Amino acid sequence: MSQTRAGQQHALPHTGVAVVAPEDRGTRDLAPLRQSTHGLPARLQFDAWRDANAGLVDYVTPGTRPASYEVEALTFRFGGLALLAAETPAGSYRRSTTNLRRDGIDLLSFSMATHGHRIYRTHEQVTVMRPGQLVLHSLAQPFEAARSRSGWLHLYLPRDDLPAGVAPPASGCLLLDTPSGLLLRDYMLLLAAELPHMTVADGERMAETTRAMIALALDDSPVRQEAALVPHEAVQMARLRTLMRANLGSARLGPDRLCRMAGISRTQIYRLFEPHGGVALFIQRERLNAAYRALTDPSDARSIAEIAEAHGLFDASSFSRMFRRTFGLSPRDLRMNRGAGLRFACPQRQSESRGEFSLRGLLQAM
Repeated sequence: MSQTRAGQQHALPHTGVAVVAPEDRGTRDLAPLRQSTHGLPARLQFDAWRDANAGLVDYVTPGTRPASYEVEALTFRFGGLALLAAETPAGSYRRSTTNLRRDGIDLLSFSMATHGHRIYRTHEQVTVMRPGQLVLHSLAQPFEAARSRSGWLHLYLPRDDLPAGVAPPASGCLLLDTPSGLLLRDYMLLLAAELPHMTVADGERMAETTRAMIALALDDSPVRQEAALVPHEAVQMARLRTLMRANLGSARLGPDRLCRMAGISRTQIYRLFEPHGGVALFIQRERLNAAYRALTDPSDARSIAEIAEAHGLFDASSFSRMFRRTFGLSPRDLRMNRGAGLRFACPQRQSESRGEFSLRGLLQAM
């Protein structure tokens, strides 16, 4: 076990990942999102973990409630990426189409079990993820999963950050068992060990290296072969998201303007956004996520009202209400958390007894 800079050491079993609670670290250090059921009465642990993840995934309550459910999970966000390291008991959970529509999370996950296994089912595929295998899958597709007691690393990448000409798997999972895929796997283990010792600036530099490693891993994988088969709708969707993000501050941003800018029909645009809950809801989520990122940026000195207006959210009371409904706290509370060194803490269901924050909120804001 390594000694942390703050002098207090923790570790995730089986991974050797040293962790430090945010309050123990200097303001320039990466502050992880920590979720843990340790310290709770054993009978309450499963319900606490299920509730903490509600909305992102839905845990299946077993017929015989477990006597205890000890979980330790740490998520580091660095340079627009995120790495989660977790030790978890056996369990079953699902990410449904309802979850997808509500949170709009469109991230790719490079997942690896350090021990234990997981069975991952989509509409078209069943994949058994075994220790040491690196598997790519998407959080933008519904799935069901069942895992044994296990340890996991998940590296999250926004879909827009994929190298040019590369498409994610159309469905299911992709095993990255090529030489460069195995190199990325080993790199993730090193990254998990080093992130607890990095400053924010270190994390920014490491993010560029990580993207380069991902590009290398995908260069000779079947993902490249699938790139030529990317449906036209995926290309249209990527273009619409780019246009949308460039015009978030415009009060006139809506379906009609998007149609004119992209040169497509209303029928097409409504069909593209239907799986995401519609165009208006998608735009609202993009605006709120952009505002969240600005509010957690230590270098952004604008007032809350100025940040909201810059992203097309002109009514202060509506903005505060939507923000709280989406992220579980007000814009003012989030900015106060930032000042306390909790840059990436997004409390969905904050509990003073557990000090929990929401992984869903963190991933939404990526």
